[in-house]
This record gives sequence, C-alpha cells and structure tokens, in this order.
Amino acid sequence: MVLATSTYRFIDTALSNTGPFALSYSHANLKWLIRDHLLALLADFPSLSPSIDTFTHHDGTTVHLLHASGPLPLPSSSSTVPLTIWLHQNHPFHPPLVYVSSPHIARNHPFIDPSGAVATPYILSWQYPKSNLSDLARNLINLFTFSPPFMEEPPPPPAKTCPIVSKREAIDRLTTCLHRDMASMKARADEDIEGALGLQARLVERARELLVMERAVERERAGLKRREREMEAAKDVLVNWLRVNERGILMDDERVVADEVFEGGDRCSMLVIENKAADRAIEDVVYEIEQGFNEGLLNLERYMKEVRSLAREQFFVRAMLMKLKRGLY
Repeated sequence: MVLATSTYRFIDTALSNTGPFALSYSHANLKWLIRDHLLALLADFPSLSPSIDTFTHHDGTTVHLLHASGPLPLPSSSSTVPLTIWLHQNHPFHPPLVYVSSPHIARNHPFIDPSGAVATPYILSWQYPKSNLSDLARNLINLFTFSPPFMEEPPPPPAKTCPIVSKREAIDRLTTCLHRDMASMKARADEDIEGALGLQARLVERARELLVMERAVERERAGLKRREREMEAAKDVLVNWLRVNERGILMDDERVVADEVFEGGDRCSMLVIENKAADRAIEDVVYEIEQGFNEGLLNLERYMKEVRSLAREQFFVRAMLMKLKRGLY
C-alpha cells in the first residue's frame, strides 16, 4: 500500500529533530534503517499509525521513542486487537516493546501478562536482520487468531487438510498448547493442595481430640488401679477379721455369733434393721440381674419379670421403713 505523504513527512521530521525534541535512538547512523522498517510496517498494516511519545522502562528510565499504534485486524473474525509497537532505543538490535491496549485481557493468556505486555517466541528470539516489524505483526495475528487475547475461547478447529505451516507458527502453536496444559495442571494441583490442606487440618484436630481422650482414659485407668488397690487392702482387712472371728466374738468372757451382736433394743429397731438389710439385698440382686442381662445370660422378658418382682418387694420394704421412721408402726 502506498503511504500518504504526511506519514513520510512525520517520520522524517521526527528522526531529524534535535535538542529537547530529539528521539532517544542510540545508533544515529541507523535512523534511516529505523525509518524503512517503520514505513514497511505501516504499508503492510495501514490500520496502524505512527506517533512519538515518552516511554518509561521498568527501572524508571524515560526515553523518547517512535511507536505504531492502532487496531490489528484478525482475519478469522471481525474482531481487532488494539496494539502499540514501540521501537526500542537500540532498534533494530533490541526487539520492539509490544503492548495490548485493553483492560479486558484473557486470564492466564500464554503471551500477554495482566499489564498488557506481549512476550511471544518471535519477540524473545528477535535477531537482526532475520527479524523485522512486519513479520512480527504477522506473527501476532497468527498467535491471536489461535489464542484470542480478550475471551476464553477454544482455538479454531483444524482444517480437514494438513497445510504446511512455518516453523515459527508451529512453535507458537506448541507454546500455546503447552501453556494451556500447564495452566490446567496448575489449577488441578491448586485444588488438590487445597483439599490436602483441609484434610490435614481435620486430621490435626482429630489427633488433638484423640490425645485428650487418651489422657482421660489414662487418668481413669489410674483411678481404677488405685481403687482396685484400696479394695484389695480392704478385702485383706476383712478376710483377716473374719478369719480371727469366724468362731464368734469374745464378749464378757464368752464367745457369741457375730450376727447376735447386732440386734435392736426393741421390736421397732429390729424391724428397721431387717428392712434396711432387705432393701440393700434387693439392690444387690437387681444389680446382678442387670449384669446378667448385659452379658446375654437373661433375655428381655425374663429380665423385666424379675426386675418388676423385686421392685414390688422393694417398694413394700421402703414403705415399711417410712412408716417406722415416722413412728406409725
């Protein structure tokens, strides 16, 4: 395409400026090569237009550079990509600085970071004189067609035939596929890690609960051991006492049966002793029956029958104790 005269005049004037308006290109003798590269780009892609502006590098350095900006059309769709191609101050030995001018960049795009900076294999492997601006723009069109920059869309279906593609295009497509696979694997790995961390937290909490329960069981076991020793000691005392007094207790220089020692002073006291002994005996029998039921020695019907019978008998015994306590008998 034939460029307008104003375009030639603008670029020539920009490159010939001196003083505060001079451009920052370090190779003064290569300015006309820069002119030819930029004109070739504008001729091949008329949607782009030249301009001059100040560019700030990551280290804070500011330079005065030429750039071509505008919508870059994608042949596979009606959409365009707003693009700015800055010619580095060391052009053509340093690759251009390419930015997509849009806040709606696709998430995890393989060639565009969230700031809009573009890093493609063509740019990363830039080498003069093999590399140039027009081929860079064509490469960007191929990449953005295969991997849209503004929406998460699947790549266009492959053609039924197997066209011969360039080595560069094959590398770009392979890079895109690898990036998508890595992003998918990273997302799955993040989910697995999150699930594992949640499981770890639950296991730690469960371990803490088990530790508390273990300590409680240890305390209870220690208490039972202590109680067992106390009961063994009490049993020994009782056995020794019975062994000494099995033939009776010496009272007033004569031996009497132990049961005859504990008797009430009157008929009411005797009834109290008898009924209290009966009440405690019934309690012991109920306990033994319950143990037998828990161990499967008694079925439910037999268990209920025996308990009802003993409860009825215990009721009358306790009623008699109440009457004796009130002096009603």
